[in-house]
Order: sequence, then structure tokens, then C-alpha cells
Amino acid sequence: MAYDRRTLLKAMAGTSAAGLLAGCGGDGSGNTTEEGGDDPTTLSLGGDTSDLPCDLEDYGTIQPDEGSGEVTLWHARTDGGTSLLEDAKSSWQNNTDSSLTLSRIPQSNFQAKLQSSIPSGDGPYLFEWAHDRAGNYDANGFLSDQAGNIDIPNCMLTEVALEASAYDGKRIGVPWAAETVTLMYNKEMVDEPPETLSDMKSIMEEYHDPENGTYGLGYAINPYNVSGFAQAYGEEVYNGEEDTLGLTTDEVIKGLRIVIDDLAPYMPNDPGGDAQLSVFQEGNAPLYISGPWDVAGLQDSNAVDLGLTTMPSLPEGGQFRPYTGVKLMYFASKMDNGSAAGAARDYAEWFASNETELLRHANEGNFVPVHTKLAGQDQLPEAVKTFALQVQNGYPMPKNPKMDQVWGPYGDAVTSTFNGNGNLEDNLETAAENIRESWSS
Repeated sequence: MAYDRRTLLKAMAGTSAAGLLAGCGGDGSGNTTEEGGDDPTTLSLGGDTSDLPCDLEDYGTIQPDEGSGEVTLWHARTDGGTSLLEDAKSSWQNNTDSSLTLSRIPQSNFQAKLQSSIPSGDGPYLFEWAHDRAGNYDANGFLSDQAGNIDIPNCMLTEVALEASAYDGKRIGVPWAAETVTLMYNKEMVDEPPETLSDMKSIMEEYHDPENGTYGLGYAINPYNVSGFAQAYGEEVYNGEEDTLGLTTDEVIKGLRIVIDDLAPYMPNDPGGDAQLSVFQEGNAPLYISGPWDVAGLQDSNAVDLGLTTMPSLPEGGQFRPYTGVKLMYFASKMDNGSAAGAARDYAEWFASNETELLRHANEGNFVPVHTKLAGQDQLPEAVKTFALQVQNGYPMPKNPKMDQVWGPYGDAVTSTFNGNGNLEDNLETAAENIRESWSS
């Protein structure tokens, strides 16, 4: 099966109609200095403010101050997320003379719409998408560098969020939420969440009985979901900054072996998102690995008393390190000369700094905030707080456009091995050859 990015997103979403997230995304770690600013930032997603270069107590919601204008924002949210955005629009317009026009573009058509509209000047001032498309957007001239024009202090945003909002020395958007995958469990079946892989296997073994329709685990096999195991031993599938492919390294193979050897025997034979979600959603599996997009639907299930926990520790010091993403409000190239550029900056700053709006998105939409006062804190819902903690151990999805050629072969290699077609090492080697060939063509 070919995994272009759209197919990957559909696989991640499963069949959860209630999911509010559109797209996937990723973060990184490492110290950074915001372009256009003087303050270094050394933060973790846990929200520790002890070493901040500025006092967060000095900052609240950043209010509009750049004059009025007619701002346009494009997004690909589903119904629940759209409702939250409409409420934010009303709140903002009550505090400014500017107007905000929201356009909901179907996820399947979003990239094509940007491609056809932005070059001709018909695009928006702002648009929402995950950070990993930054390299492609920049190469196509879709973005505006707003370094030096943004009033949000570095200390208001987590380190991974700051990194995600920059590309090639440019400030290309304002970050406001993160996402990744973690372990979910049915409290009716699991008394204590597993702390080790051995604990997890014991739980799966207890319930796995395929002849009677029960399984040990639900886990959609796609390249995003399995990345946490692939990168558990210190190597990345693809390092976009160094432009190195780690797919065939001993470390990646060792991590993916856990998926194939330790988890797959307890899963339904169909690796697709629908089959893997349904066994957990219907109360026929105790464990499930997925992201925030599935939480609302599972909370509504009569067969699941939903619990979430960070992923268990792995043998020989392994730590689940999944691809993570940051939702950005991108600055489109219209910001370079459009009359409402100031008003668009006002909205982006207001939204990303507004704790009330961000908490409402967390409570009602399972969006994981990257505001340092909120990230990982007790006022968040338990599910959102768990995802925030898991994000801390993640790798950012690479922003390098060459990652587009990695997803498909990498995903095919893992899925083929899961299905019993060839061995893991050979399949990954074939994937690496296909990736390098596509890079050179």
C-alpha cells in the first residue's frame, strides 16, 4: 500500500468521526533562539518555568494593537474543531475592529487549494496545518517570514513549539498545539497500566483469544504510529537537518522488531486503522495505541472506560520516541504586502497567548497546548496531559521536503513484514533503496 501523506493521515484518523484534529504533526528538542528576538529558550513540554529568561507572570493574552483589517484564515478541521474556531473568532472580534473570515477546506483538497490560490494572490493571510509541511511550503513560496514582527515572548511557548515555528532562519507561523500517539487502555479490563513491555505482554496474553473475537492490542500499522518503536534506541528514521536516512540501522531494526515480534502476534490480522480501532472500541481488546484524534469517540463508547498512560519502558534501555507534531497558524505570503497583515498578526498572537481559548480547545477538543503555562499542567484533562507528557519524548516530524519520499517505502516495509511478506531487514533495505532512488530522480 502506498503511503502518501494524505493516506497516512486517513490511517491515523481511523473511523473516529468525532476526532477534531486535522492532520498529524511533530516536534523536536534542543535549545533554540527565536529569530528576531534576543531571549534564548530552554524549555521542556512539561511546563517547567524555573529557568525562563522572562517572567510569564508579566504576560497575559496579547491584545490587538496593529489596527483593523479583514483577515482570512483557512483550516481543515472537522465539525467539532470548526465550532471551537468559530467561538474563538467571535471572542476575538468582540475585542477588535477587525474581522476574521474562516474558510473550511476539505482535508483531501487542502494542499491543492493552497497551490492554486496562494501564487495568484487569492490565498489567505493565515492557514492551519502541521509543522512538517514547512519545507515544502517555503520551497513553493507560500510563506511569509515574520521574524521581528511577533510580540509573543519566547518563554510563552515550549521549546519544541518554537523550533516548529521556524524554518531556515525564518519565523513562518505561530504554534498553538501538539500531538503524538500514546497507550490507551480499558479500565474495565486493566487494573494498572503497564510500566514495562513485559507488563504489557502479560496483559495482552491474558485477553488474546482470536477464536472468540478478542485480542490483546489494537494498533494501526502505519509509518507514523510505529515511529516510536523505530526510534526507541536512539536513531531516527530520517534526520531532516542532517539529511541522513536511518531506516536500515541496527537501532531502527531493533525497535521495529518489537512491533513485529512482541506486538503483532496479539493484534488483528488486518493492520488497517478501522480494524485495529474497532476491537478496542467494542471492548474486545484491553490496549490500544493511537493519538488525540480517537479520544472523543472512545470516550463516547459504552464498551470502554478509557484510560491513558505514557508508553511503557522497553528492554535494554529503550524509550518509545514517536514522531510528534505541532499545529501551526502559518503566515501565508499575503502577509508580505496585504493591507490586513497587522490584523492577522494580532489574531495569531491573541489566539496563541489566550489561555482561556487554549484550555477550551483542550477540554472540548483534546488539543494539546504548547503554551508553557498550560503544557502538561494539572488544569488539563487527563487525556491531554498524558499526550503532553508523551510529546516530551518524541522526535519532530522532519520539515525537510525529502521526508515526503520516506513515508511510502518505510510504511510499505513495515506493513509487508506485518503481513508476512518478507523479513524486516530485507524489506527495510528495499525501502531505503527506493527512497534514495526517488531522491536522485
